[in-house]
Amino acid sequence: MQYKTCYARISDAKGRFVEAAMRYYELSQVDSGEDRSVGDGASDCLANAIVCAILASTGPQRSRILATLVKDERCTRIPNFSMLHKVYLERILRVAEVDAFGATLKPHQLVVGDDGLTVLSRAVSEHNLLSASKLYNNITIEELGMLLGVGGDRAERTAAKMISEGRMSGSIDQVENVVTFHNTDSGHAIVEQWDGQIMSVCLQINGVVELMEKKGISVVM
Repeated sequence: MQYKTCYARISDAKGRFVEAAMRYYELSQVDSGEDRSVGDGASDCLANAIVCAILASTGPQRSRILATLVKDERCTRIPNFSMLHKVYLERILRVAEVDAFGATLKPHQLVVGDDGLTVLSRAVSEHNLLSASKLYNNITIEELGMLLGVGGDRAERTAAKMISEGRMSGSIDQVENVVTFHNTDSGHAIVEQWDGQIMSVCLQINGVVELMEKKGISVVM
């Protein structure tokens, strides 16, 4: 328990928020009857998992942990659940909501990075940009900046970074100052695709096991 708790906290402190969210969630599932003298309580672990999932960079892993948390009935009792649910649904986050969420963060989660953005402002900009890609086929850089609550240059850099890293499909026309979104699949679709692939592998393994048993080969599971 001490190792798992330290691992989660260190991942959180180092900004590895997806990993931290998964570790905190694992800790929240530990039987309350076990010795929790070193770790946090289940509700605290869930609260930390929610915060880290929201602060994580957009991508399939983030989508997966968001889906896991939203489906866990225990999370509905956590104060930041409404923010979590809106992020999961890929809806654009408003300033008042972000400010209220920011008030619950710890000092290390508000540190300003080399790009001049806090962890929160970077996460919100990326989230809102991804949400915008579901609503628009294309948008001018100036309008995108207004939507994200940042300047046009910052909006363009954010879009370029997400496109180059494969976290969003699109292109930027710097002559026309337009961002065009291409074949944008939602995070939920990605998660469903992964689940389908996992199920396919499991079925293939079961088929191999059955074939081996028919041939009299002992299988140890």
